Amino acid sequence: MTIPRQLDPPDIATLGANGAKARFGVAYLRSICSQAGVGFTETSIDEDVLAIDGKIEFAVADARIQVKCTGKFKINGGQTATWPADSHWWSKWHGCKVPVYFVMLVLDPDDQPRWVQHVPEGTLHRAAAFWVRVDQMSESSGIVVPKNQRLTADTLHEWAADVDACFGLQAGGGGGVR
Repeated sequence: MTIPRQLDPPDIATLGANGAKARFGVAYLRSICSQAGVGFTETSIDEDVLAIDGKIEFAVADARIQVKCTGKFKINGGQTATWPADSHWWSKWHGCKVPVYFVMLVLDPDDQPRWVQHVPEGTLHRAAAFWVRVDQMSESSGIVVPKNQRLTADTLHEWAADVDACFGLQAGGGGGVR
């Protein structure tokens, strides 16, 4: 396996470290949505007034998503990971009538050239995403994300059922992922 060379930012990079992580987090979420066959619409930069980064598009209605990407945790380390929450996020999330999910993408290792590995069998992401529903969570100083809630294409079935329930539909009654 070839480890890519360390990119010298003046060479080609136009994003700083935080910008690169933000883009990688959204791209990872998009790949999960694509695998499940559902759309994802990203909130335009500077229009994220609802404390969300985008919406997953189910047939009945959209679920709202906040994505954070970090190298501060290990994929296999600990039972939970806690992300600091801005107080204004909570009011936005609690006022929402559809589910709001917080997705934490963990980069392991936090070494940008190693986030993606190209091997003969395919291209691998050295990352994993975990999630928690935050619109019904009580406000606290941090968002506690259970590491047993791994984001996969199957997760979107659960989220679609949550959206359906907002409208009194049976699970999978109209907004489910097929």
